[in-house]
Amino acid sequence: MQNFKKDSQKSFLTAIECPKCAKKSEHSTSRVNKKKMLICPFCNGLFQPPETHARPAVFSLKK
Repeated sequence: MQNFKKDSQKSFLTAIECPKCAKKSEHSTSRVNKKKMLICPFCNGLFQPPETHARPAVFSLKK
């Protein structure tokens, strides 16, 4: 059941690159569009999303 929930939420996530460590992570599209502060899960750095509006991620970070 956990996989179903993650797949159903996939369209609401956006891949954003951290300006500090340059790694991509998925964040909520609504948070990105509202210019909320984001936390990088890799380096724990705080940053604001880029100026362009976010679109849902079309690729998976898992490879």
